[in-house]
Amino acid sequence: MALASCEPTAPPDAGADGGPPRTWSSPPGPGGFPLGAVRGRLGRSQAPQPLVDLGLVAPGSGSLAPLHLPAGFAVPGDGPARAVLFGTEGDHPALDLVEVDSGRVVWRDRTGCAAPVVGATAEAIVCADASGTRAIGLDGRLRWRTSAAFAALTGDRVVVSERGAAVVLDAASGGERARIAPPGGVSPDSVVASCGDAGRELFAAGEDGRLVRIADARGGPAIRWAVPIGAIAAIDACDGATVVVTEAGAAGPAVVAIERATGKVTGRLDGILGVWPARDGSGRIEAASALGVASHPRDLAGPAVVLGGPPLGALVASRGDRRLVRATPSTAVLLDRRGVQAYLPLAAHGAVLGDAALIATSWTGSPGEIAHRRALPPRWRRALRLPAPHRGVAVDAELRDLPPVRQLDRAAAVELPGAGMSGVVAHAIDPADGAALYAIALDGAEQGAVARADLAARRWRWRRADGCGPGTPVAIAVARDAVVCGARGKRATVRATSRDGEPRWEWTADNVDDVTAAGDVVVVHDADRATVLDARDGRVGGHLASDDGGPVRAAPVAVGGTTLVISAERGRVVARLGLGLWPVWSIAVAGVVRALVASGDGVLVALEDGDAYRIDARTAAVIALPGLGLAWRAAGDVVTGATRGGLIPGPAPPPPPPTLTQLLRRPLQILRAEIDTPPPMSTPVKPPPPLGDSWQLTLYALDGGLRARNDYALAAPVAPARRGAPGSPLVVVYGADQREICVLDPRTGDPLRRVALPDDAAPGQLFATVVDGAPVAGALLASPLRVVLF
Repeated sequence: MALASCEPTAPPDAGADGGPPRTWSSPPGPGGFPLGAVRGRLGRSQAPQPLVDLGLVAPGSGSLAPLHLPAGFAVPGDGPARAVLFGTEGDHPALDLVEVDSGRVVWRDRTGCAAPVVGATAEAIVCADASGTRAIGLDGRLRWRTSAAFAALTGDRVVVSERGAAVVLDAASGGERARIAPPGGVSPDSVVASCGDAGRELFAAGEDGRLVRIADARGGPAIRWAVPIGAIAAIDACDGATVVVTEAGAAGPAVVAIERATGKVTGRLDGILGVWPARDGSGRIEAASALGVASHPRDLAGPAVVLGGPPLGALVASRGDRRLVRATPSTAVLLDRRGVQAYLPLAAHGAVLGDAALIATSWTGSPGEIAHRRALPPRWRRALRLPAPHRGVAVDAELRDLPPVRQLDRAAAVELPGAGMSGVVAHAIDPADGAALYAIALDGAEQGAVARADLAARRWRWRRADGCGPGTPVAIAVARDAVVCGARGKRATVRATSRDGEPRWEWTADNVDDVTAAGDVVVVHDADRATVLDARDGRVGGHLASDDGGPVRAAPVAVGGTTLVISAERGRVVARLGLGLWPVWSIAVAGVVRALVASGDGVLVALEDGDAYRIDARTAAVIALPGLGLAWRAAGDVVTGATRGGLIPGPAPPPPPPTLTQLLRRPLQILRAEIDTPPPMSTPVKPPPPLGDSWQLTLYALDGGLRARNDYALAAPVAPARRGAPGSPLVVVYGADQREICVLDPRTGDPLRRVALPDDAAPGQLFATVVDGAPVAGALLASPLRVVLF
């Protein structure tokens, strides 16, 4: 039996051909950990195929830092697949040319483009910003530049706006092909496409919300037709006799086919989830809807050919006859002529396809996002089933009467003078002491202070001014013997403080997105990776990486004197010893894990198909929760599921006022009239319109049993507050301005009280706990830092 295992840190190694040592630009994700024996299964969908993270290799033997928040563009043309990556290196923009299948970074440009990439051709890469438009060749050398503003890129033609004219440039050389003065009502910077060898046929988004075709005529360029169109998401204007426009609307994308010569709309597809060129190379288009994928003629006038398959989404990338198409928020499907080639975990925004690998990129989100190269898996051999997206399923429930709203008693607040003058950003409740509340206060300096409040004694125990590292605090968490604060600055830090306010240790990294803790373990999240630290001294205990490029789904759970890190990885939910990451048990997942959070002495696992399960960390027992598509949340000794409930009835109309005759009649006359006159036919009162949808909350015990289900007349959005020890009430804040609070009984869901927050309440800083055996709720106020119970 092996007694120890250490994970390599991806040092330089020899190349595959025995050449010089390899230096990683973007290192592969941590791997090689055993998953352990399967102890059970959960889910009723299908798990995507696991991918191998291959990494990107720096050119030569030099080092090269990875680009952050990169956007990827495919280089068109024959030959090996190449990708252009534009992101940031430190504080400066930079651009890489990468061979997708080998993973080699060919070169990096820091000065030639130095602006966002707007597209790539077979010979050049075009960049543009407020200072103008420029292009570099695929050799990394600057080809041309102009101060004119970029308008459009179609094929090898670049359209720029210069002194009221639309100028068509050759993308490779920058030479002028045409200069067109658009007709009145059309601005050069509204051009969306340029067609023809010289590019003189222009398509523009008119100021009146119409798509305009401009072509040469006697006397100069003229508008040949104008068609009303919505917001243009994409346009395919230069192939054949039909212009195909993808329109972005409130009801979703639509595809419109327009006859090039006349401007006649020949067809339209509404309710489309995605559209792409046909895989058979016939010139047709394929459109995905809720019913599956169908092939249509380009003019959308002929009959469609149903190709079947699951409902898919937007096109992510293409190469040859293959189409990478969004399936769910964290998965994608790779299609080819034969059908489904692969079902992939992919949460990244974009990708560039190669023959044997792909490069996934995300240009928004965590500052720690980098590009990842992953090997394409073997062919999918089963019929693919995807969960249909739907809203949470509500069940008929009682609409509960709410208590009146009262103002928060700020006079009862416990103040910490001089702290929190610039705000309060986060807080945490001590799991071992419900009366201990830790808060991060901003005092106008470059870092946050950590303070501890004793809710039982109603006073602040201590304040450590440097409790967080330099920069912006992002999270606070409490381990068994330490309070840790994560901050993001030039260097990200995780700084630990003892429960008595004494400094403990500090750990630094490039970025920190979140920090969670339990027992003797701290988990630091950074984009799609997580680092496990020893809460006692800050030593690194291991690394985890997500399968799809999204945030790592992992949670530390204290079980007696042991701490487990439970994570979703490679189609499993795996429990590992917190330090060393040895597997304790493993649960196979038939589906995709959307969220995983600690729930008592176990974890709550929510899947993308709407199902949720709770796993007991001690026994690995899997408990299915009776609910579908709910907003699942683990709250200590209870699990909650929320969704939109039934209608809130309007107020009953007041009764009609009595007439003068009724008021003047004597009682005997009224009695005789009632005896002698038959009752009139009743006139139904028209019910008032409903006030909107209620908010439905279902409470579950940890064993999956139903505690209560109620509807509440609370205005959206409704957000839950942090909850502490078992028995703490449930607190939610609701409304557009998030200023009203409703406190609920955790056993029955009964509304206990409602409170209105003052204007100086710190946003989102609400909590519920148990103090001296009594359940309480509270809020943190800023300027200065105060805590008030209600």
